[in-house]
Amino acid sequence: MEQKVKGYTLLNTEYIKEIDSNVHLYEHDCTKAKILYMQSEDPHKTFGIAFRTPPHDSTGVAHIIEHSVLCGSRKFPLKDPFIELSKGSLNTYLNAMTYPDKTIYPISSQNDADFHNLMDVYLDAVFFPNIYKNDYILMQEGWRYHLENENDPLEYKGVVYNEMKGAFSSPEEVGFRKIKEALFPDTTYHNESGGAPEAIVDLTYEDFLAFHKKYYHPSNSYIGLYGDMNIEEVLTFIDEEYLSHFEYQEVDSKVAMQKPFDTPKVVDTYYSVAEDRPNQLYVSANWVVGETVDRELMVGLSILEYLLLETPASPLKKALIKAGIGEDVFGAFQTHLKQPIFSVMAKNVGEENKERFYEVIDTTLHTLVKEGIPKSLLQGALQVKEFELREGDFKGYSKGLLYYIGTMKSWIYDEDPNIYLRYEDLIDSLQAKKDTGYFEELIEKYLLNNSHHVKMMIHPKVGLDAAIEEKVQKKLEAIKASWTPEQIKACVEKTRAFNQMQKEPDSLEALLSIPLLKKEELDKESMFPRYETRQKEGTSYIITPIFTNQIAYINYFINLEGVPDKSLPYLGMLVGMLSKLDTASYDYEDLSMAIDQHLGGIEFHIQSMHDVKNPAAYKKMFVVKIKALIDELKDQVKLVHTIMNETLFEDRNRIREIIKEMKSMMEMSLSSEGHKIAYSMLLSSFSPAEAFDETTKGLSFYQTVREIDENWDAKQDEVIENLKEAYQFFMNRKRYTIGLTVDEERVTECMDCTYDALSKLEEEEIVEHKIPFTSHSMKMGLIYPGNVNYVAMGYNFKKLGFDYHGGLVLLKSILSMDYLWNEVRVKNGAYGCFADFRKSGNMFFVSYRDPNVEKTLDIYRQIPEYVASLELSERELLQYLIGTISSMDFPYTASTEGYTAQVYALVGTTKEDIQSIRDDIFNVDNEILRSFAEPIKKVLEQDQYCVFGNTVSIPQNEALFEETLKI
Repeated sequence: MEQKVKGYTLLNTEYIKEIDSNVHLYEHDCTKAKILYMQSEDPHKTFGIAFRTPPHDSTGVAHIIEHSVLCGSRKFPLKDPFIELSKGSLNTYLNAMTYPDKTIYPISSQNDADFHNLMDVYLDAVFFPNIYKNDYILMQEGWRYHLENENDPLEYKGVVYNEMKGAFSSPEEVGFRKIKEALFPDTTYHNESGGAPEAIVDLTYEDFLAFHKKYYHPSNSYIGLYGDMNIEEVLTFIDEEYLSHFEYQEVDSKVAMQKPFDTPKVVDTYYSVAEDRPNQLYVSANWVVGETVDRELMVGLSILEYLLLETPASPLKKALIKAGIGEDVFGAFQTHLKQPIFSVMAKNVGEENKERFYEVIDTTLHTLVKEGIPKSLLQGALQVKEFELREGDFKGYSKGLLYYIGTMKSWIYDEDPNIYLRYEDLIDSLQAKKDTGYFEELIEKYLLNNSHHVKMMIHPKVGLDAAIEEKVQKKLEAIKASWTPEQIKACVEKTRAFNQMQKEPDSLEALLSIPLLKKEELDKESMFPRYETRQKEGTSYIITPIFTNQIAYINYFINLEGVPDKSLPYLGMLVGMLSKLDTASYDYEDLSMAIDQHLGGIEFHIQSMHDVKNPAAYKKMFVVKIKALIDELKDQVKLVHTIMNETLFEDRNRIREIIKEMKSMMEMSLSSEGHKIAYSMLLSSFSPAEAFDETTKGLSFYQTVREIDENWDAKQDEVIENLKEAYQFFMNRKRYTIGLTVDEERVTECMDCTYDALSKLEEEEIVEHKIPFTSHSMKMGLIYPGNVNYVAMGYNFKKLGFDYHGGLVLLKSILSMDYLWNEVRVKNGAYGCFADFRKSGNMFFVSYRDPNVEKTLDIYRQIPEYVASLELSERELLQYLIGTISSMDFPYTASTEGYTAQVYALVGTTKEDIQSIRDDIFNVDNEILRSFAEPIKKVLEQDQYCVFGNTVSIPQNEALFEETLKI
C-alpha cells in the first residue's frame, strides 16, 4: 500500500511478520523529525512522542519537565490538561515517563475521535507548554520555598521533590542509583534523571526553561504511530498544526559512551534502617555489558540472567544460597540504557561473607564455562524466552504501546527502530548456538573478563533518614536566617500568591478547550466475558472457548472453606514454596527445568473473593494459574498434579532458604507498596475477607514469616507439621473448580486431560467452618525507615446501613481526580492519592508518597462537605462519565477474559449485575452524587485510619495513634 505523504520523506517500508504490520519510517522534510508508523488492522491505536533528554546534573530537570509540560499549553490553557483528559477520555493508556536518557509521552485509545484529541493535547503540551509564561508550574511540580507566615519554619515542597524522597526509601533503590553513578562516572548516566532530592532544590527557573528549549524540538523527536488509521490525515495534521511551526535545529543530545574501566572499582554506600540488626548488608556485583542496540546479545544475556539467577535450579543463585551468603539473591538486567547493566545482588549478608560473595560468583562462573551450562537448564530458559515473545500478552494494553517503547532501545541511539520488533530469526539463531558454547562465551567475555565492573556494598545506617531530614531542616533554617526581613516577606507573599493560584478554578473558556465525545458515542452496554459452565463427574468447569493461538490457559481454583485458622498463614507460605521443593517424581531442580521446558508459566495465589450480595460472606481460594502450548497439555497437567499432590516437606534446609527468600521479597516491596499496606491493614480491622488476605499475604503474614525465620531452630518442627497439614487440603477433589481458556476445538481434550489427573484424588465432603470475626477500632501508625508517608482512612458503609450504588464508581473518579488531586497532591505535595468504593461496602481514601499525616486526615474529613455541595455542569458530568466508562472498558486479552469469567462465575456475578452498575453510572445526576455525602460522613465519623509512615512523621504525630508498630 502506498504510504507517501506530503511534507515527509518515506525512508523505509518493511513488513514485520512478528507484529503483523507494515512498518513505515518517515522523516519530516523541514525539521528532520522522525516518525515510525506500524500499519496494522488493530483498532487499538497508539501515539507516542519521545525526546532524547540526557541530563547534565541530578536536579531532575528532565523529570520535572515531564510533569510540567502537562500543566497547560497554547491551545489548552488549563492548569492541568492531563487530569482533565484523565477525567473525560476513553484512553486505554495516558502517561509519560522519564528514563535516564529519554522522555516518552505515549497514549492509546480504541476510539478514533478520542485518539485524535489525545494526540493533539500531547503535541501541544510538549511543543508549546505554558512553562515559559508561568513560573508557578516549576514551583508546583518541581520544588519551591514554602512559608505561609513570617514566623513559620521554611519548608521545601513540590510534587517531584516529594516523589523522589519516596523513590529512594528502599536499599534496592538506593543501590541501583549508586551502581549507575559508579559505572558511568563520565557520562549522563552518572546523573539521576528523576532528580536527587538534595539536588532538585538547586534547579533554577532559567535552567529549567533552557533544558526544554534545547531538547523539546521536533529535530530531536521520535514519533510513533500504531494501528488502523488514515496515516495521510494524521501526518498532515501533525505537520500543519505542529512541525511546520519549526525550522531544523541541530540538537546535541547524543549519549556518549563510557570508556571501560581498566580495573574494577569497589564502592560503599548507605541506606537507612530503623534499628540495628545483624546481617542487613547488601552486596552486589555489576558489569556494563555491550550495547542495547545489539539485540541478539541483549536476548542472550537476558536468557543468561534468567538461567543463572531466576529459578530454583539457577546455578549461581543456588551456589550463593548454599554457601550461606545472604537471605536472598537476585539479578537485574537493565536494558533501558545505551550501555546495559548486568547485576547480581545478595540481601542481608553478614560482614564476614561479603568477600566470599565475589569468590563464589567467580568460582561458579568459571565452573560453568569449563564444564558447560547444563543443556536442560539452557533449553528451558530458551523456551521461556520464546514463549514470552510469541504469546505477546500485554495484559490489555495496546500492542502498539509496547512495540513503540521497545523501538526506543535502538531508535533513540540512531539505529534501526525495527530491531526490537523482530524476533523469529533471533530465536532460531540462539537455538542454533546453544550447543556451540555461545552462552559460556557470554559468561567469559561479559562477566569473568570484564573490567568495567563495580563491586558495591550497601550498608545499613540507623536513623539515616532522620539525619538527612535534620540536615535539610538546618539548611532551611540557615537559608531563612540569611534572608533580610524584606526577603522573608517576599517569600510569604509568593507563597500566598502561589496558594491563591492553586485555588483559582480554570476559566470556562479554558475548560472548553479540551474536546469531549458526545454521550451518545458511549457504549451503554457493559462488557462481560464470554463463558459457559460444564460438569464432568462432579467437577465444575468454567470455560471460555476463544482463539488463544494454540495456548491453553488452565486455572485451578481450590476452595479453602473449612480450613482452620492456624493453617491460613501456612497456605500463604505454600504460595511461595510450591514448585520450589522436591516432589515424589522430581527433585526441585529437575522440576524447575521441567516447568521451563513444558510450561509458559505457573503462578500460585491466595485470595478472598467477596460475595457482593452479602458483605459478611466471601470465598477463600487458593489459585493455580498455568499456561502452555496446547501440544504440551499432558505435561502441563502432569506437572500441576505433581506439584499439588506429591510435594515433599523433608528438606528442611531448602524450606528455610525459601522462607528467607519470601521474607526478602516482601521486604523489597514494602517501600513501593506502602499505600496498599496502609489500606489493607485498615480494611482488615472491619472486613473478614480483608482479614483473611492480611493473614495469608499482607503485613501480618510478613510478620509471621519473619518470626518463623528469626526463631527457626525452635519452630521448625511445628512449621513443617503445619505446612504438611495445610498441604493436605489440596488432596480433596471436591475442592477443585477448573477454569479453561482455550480454542473451542480443544476444550474437550483439556477437560478430559485435567479430569484424569483430578480423578486420582480422594473425595471428601467440605465441612463449613465459620470463623468468628470481630471488628476492632484502628488508629495505627506503622513505622518504616523512609522519607514519606501513606495515609489511609475508611470503613464499610454497608455495616452502617447503606447500599452500594453504581454512581459511587463515578464519584470515585470525581474525588480521585478533583478534590483529592487538588488538596492532597497539588496543594500539599503528595505524589498520589485516590478514593475507592467497593461493592463489598469497603470505602477508603489513601495517599501515596505523602509528606503529611494529620493534614491529609483533615482533608479526608472534609470530603462529605465537598460532596454535599457538588453542582456539576452537564459538561462536567459527561466528562466524568466518559472517564469512568474508560476505566471499566479495558480491553480483554484471551487470558484476562477467561480469568475474569471464572471469578464472576465463582462469586455469582451476572451480566445483569454489571449492567445495573453501568446503568446507574449513565443515570447519575447531581442529586444522586450529593446523596453519597451521608454514607461518607458516617464512614469518616468512625475515625478509623492507618498510616504507613516514616521514623520522623509517626513520632511527631504520636497523639493520633492508639497503636504504633515498627516494621
